[in-house]
Amino acid sequence: MTQFTNTKLNTNQDFIPKDITIDKDNGLEVASFDYYAGIHYTKHHKLKQTDDFAEVINRTHFIVCCGDVMIRVKSSQYKDIPRRTI
Repeated sequence: MTQFTNTKLNTNQDFIPKDITIDKDNGLEVASFDYYAGIHYTKHHKLKQTDDFAEVINRTHFIVCCGDVMIRVKSSQYKDIPRRTI
């Protein structure tokens, strides 16, 4: 049986990402969610799937990479999640 690392906090908050990556060149922050939690997040926020990472920048699309759902987030979101810079 699959065990999820993301948990629902309450009705006012979304699933929590596994990690957040900051692009050192442009400062973009991208959250990585487990697949099923990420799909739930994208449905709730009405995001469309894409295979072009450039479309993720406008916050209307998401991409699936290596089994994770990746979504652009703001620096004010998920402040408790450590950021890694690449």
